[in-house]
Amino acid sequence: MSSIGVWRAFAVVFLVFLLHAPAHAQRKHTVQQGQTLGVIAKRYRVSVTNLAAANRLKKTSNLRVGQVLRVPPKGVVYVYPGQTLTGIAQLNKVSVKKLAAANRLKPDATLRVGQRLELPGYSASAKASKARSAILNGLVTLERPASKETLRVRLFDKTGKPDPKARTRLARFLRDREKEEVTRPHTRLLRVLSYLADHFNGRTIVVVSAYRSAQNGNDGSSRHTTGEAVDIRIEGVPNEVLRDYCLTLSKVGVGYYPRSSFVHVDVRSKAVYWVDWSRPGEPPLYLPPGETPEKYDAGVSSAVSPPNL
Repeated sequence: MSSIGVWRAFAVVFLVFLLHAPAHAQRKHTVQQGQTLGVIAKRYRVSVTNLAAANRLKKTSNLRVGQVLRVPPKGVVYVYPGQTLTGIAQLNKVSVKKLAAANRLKPDATLRVGQRLELPGYSASAKASKARSAILNGLVTLERPASKETLRVRLFDKTGKPDPKARTRLARFLRDREKEEVTRPHTRLLRVLSYLADHFNGRTIVVVSAYRSAQNGNDGSSRHTTGEAVDIRIEGVPNEVLRDYCLTLSKVGVGYYPRSSFVHVDVRSKAVYWVDWSRPGEPPLYLPPGETPEKYDAGVSSAVSPPNL
């Protein structure tokens, strides 16, 4: 087998591999310039008191840029100085007896500052709400530079279900601009966009390419033709950082293009990762992760390509 053939075989092995991604972690927020506890609490729909208590801060505390805050999930309360079990029960419209029982406490128990309390019924619904808690409160801000369009939308309702009106607006925003055709984006793609918005603290997601009509120069095999893929970058975030976060998500395809301006992300049944070193307008140059074009003869590219981009 020629050296080129060996590299091609090597590329096939390393181009597509499964990523056993961890479950989406507990929500955390990295403080940006000018943000206050009030601003952050409003974004995640939590009280300033609970947000402060979760991080052992005062409600008037000044935040520093880069500080990481824990965002309390729905149904969890952290004790703020001066609070009692009775006061917390009244504030959350539950009985003292049920609140105490949910936390294995006596109704007259003394609480400590920062203590974590679960509201009645939280444990029973925690598993169902855990996966969607990170997206329920996240607004998504998108931009399409080519058409100078912007969209700010909350993609999920309070129950964690896709908002039909928001999905329709997003479909129009992600349309094939040449054919003016629209397709409904996949539900899991909505979740990916929401995860990105929350993780990167609401920064604008710049959409380079989204839905592509099967009649618009495509053979229909691309996930772009089914509303399952977007090519994006995020304002102020290096593409390497964006790529690395996308790789932590479950069952997504991630394409990294070191010589282009975007990261490809799609939803599928198995996690896949590839690297394409081609420049804009050039044929694909897929190499195994960690390899660079300098190791290859000029003009030589692997003949393999990731499945269903």
